Amino acid sequence: MGRTLVLGLAAGYHYGDVRPFLASLDRAAYAGDLVLFVSETTRDLERLRAHGAELLPMVRRPGLEDVPCNALRYFLYLDFLKGADVRWERILISDVRDVVFQRDPFTFAWPDGLCCTLEDPSATVGSCPFNGRWVREHLGAEALNRIADRPVSCSGTTVADHAAMVAYLERMTGRLLPPSTGECMAGYDQGVHNYLIHTGALGDPTLFDNTGPILTLAQTRGEPEVNGRGEVLNRAGRVAHLIHQYDRKPSLFRMIRERFA
Repeated sequence: MGRTLVLGLAAGYHYGDVRPFLASLDRAAYAGDLVLFVSETTRDLERLRAHGAELLPMVRRPGLEDVPCNALRYFLYLDFLKGADVRWERILISDVRDVVFQRDPFTFAWPDGLCCTLEDPSATVGSCPFNGRWVREHLGAEALNRIADRPVSCSGTTVADHAAMVAYLERMTGRLLPPSTGECMAGYDQGVHNYLIHTGALGDPTLFDNTGPILTLAQTRGEPEVNGRGEVLNRAGRVAHLIHQYDRKPSLFRMIRERFA
C-alpha cells in the first residue's frame, strides 16, 4: 500500500467532540496522512495537532458564502487534492464527530475506483424522511422518483484512489450549487450523493453494506454485537474497521465515550 490519507472537516468542534475519532485512529496504529479542515470556531487546535493531524483553515471562496458546511467540505477537499503535490493511493473522506476506528482503515483491501457505504436495507431513499427531503427539495420530485426505491448510501464515509476521488468530488460539487438552505436541509449533500450513485453518474462504484468494513448504524435496530474484547462486529460477525453513527446507540455511545474519555 502506498501513501494514504484520511480527510475530514472539524468545523466548530472542540477536542472532546473529536477525541474518539483521533484517539481511535491512534490506537489502530494508523501511520498515514491525516488532514482536518477547521473553522474559526474550532477549539483546542494544539490538542488536535498532537494526534498528528494537519489542520487547514476552512476558507469559503467566492460563490460559496451560503453553502452549509456539510456541502462546503466537498469543495474544500477537491481544491486540496487538486492542489496537492502528493498523489495518495487511497483516500478516506470521513465524518469526524461520530466515527471511530477499530482497525487502520487501509488494511482493508479496497478495490480501485470509488467505494461507497450503504446503510441498513430497511430504509430506502424514498422511505427515509431525511433523504427523501434532501433529494426532492434540492434536485426535484422527478429526481426523487427515479431513485426512491434504492438503498440509502451514507455520504459520511467514502474511499477511493486519488483520481477516482477527484472525479467523485467534481461530480458532487457540480450538483451542490446553488445551495439548498431551507429547514432540515443541512445534509442535502447526501441527497446529491445518492442521486449520482443510483443514476449511474459515478460509473459503477463498489457499494459496501453493513457486512463490510464500515458499520453504519443510524438505520439499524438495537445495539450492535460486541465481542469479548469489546470490539464491535459488523453484520457478518467480523470486526468492523470503522463504526459510523455510534452516537445513535446509547450503550455503544457510553462505551466509546468511556474508552476515549
